[in-house]
Amino acid sequence: MTREEFILLRDFICEKTGIFFSENKAYLLQNRISGRLRVLNIGTIGEYYNLLRHGGKRAREELLELFCVVTTNETSFFRNAAQLDALREILKERLGNGKSPFLRVWSAACSTGEEPYTIAILIMEVMEEIGRKIPFLVYGTDINVRALESAKKGVYSPYSLRNVDHGLKEKYFKKTGGAYQVKEELKCFVKIEFSNLVEPQEYAKYRNMDIIFCRNVLIYFTDDMKKKVVRHLYECLNPEGYLILGHAEILHNIAPIFKPIIFPGAIVYKKGGV
Repeated sequence: MTREEFILLRDFICEKTGIFFSENKAYLLQNRISGRLRVLNIGTIGEYYNLLRHGGKRAREELLELFCVVTTNETSFFRNAAQLDALREILKERLGNGKSPFLRVWSAACSTGEEPYTIAILIMEVMEEIGRKIPFLVYGTDINVRALESAKKGVYSPYSLRNVDHGLKEKYFKKTGGAYQVKEELKCFVKIEFSNLVEPQEYAKYRNMDIIFCRNVLIYFTDDMKKKVVRHLYECLNPEGYLILGHAEILHNIAPIFKPIIFPGAIVYKKGGV
């Protein structure tokens, strides 16, 4: 892959997904798409780019395949305990004050679904703890259609559940052979859908959210794209709603419209400003 071919494809991917590959990651991009070139029997990056840009229906189909190979899907249940402890406190406050008739949470870039199911478990556990039940729904979205199919099935390896204690495994999962199936009484509260954070019109479906998780996504975006996405997420939140980013992601100089709230070992962002 020449430098010119890399830049052409890199800029196209950034345009369609927000994901930006720096020049020192050219080898990574080439490795990720090499399998697609073999499947399509395409010899050069230039031919592949022309297919993506001008291939009509084939281009739309291949774009979904491209999304699958350029996205990173490292996740697990109950990932980053400090952030989930912060979520638990937020839920106690939201559910305990009696003001929320319905709770809506969005897990953006949910990959194979561990995060939205984790959130649903925590909501159910907190409701049981405080003795108050309200209707709720957790949306899990991603651009990787293969990951979404896995999320919809809700079948996970023991390694994916390595941070889940035995009691919660028994309560919310059914053992099937060497894997764990999410029970229907949990699954019914999680809605898995395709959604692309780069497309402004996509956000209309996710208005009036109480909490949004967008963890380990912005690190792959340019600063300009980060600002656009965060502004859209801000607009999707209810007044005093919360945005939870990845542990290493901060909004400094990206979105001063959010107010950082400090919890033990975690920072979350509360809607405020203009």
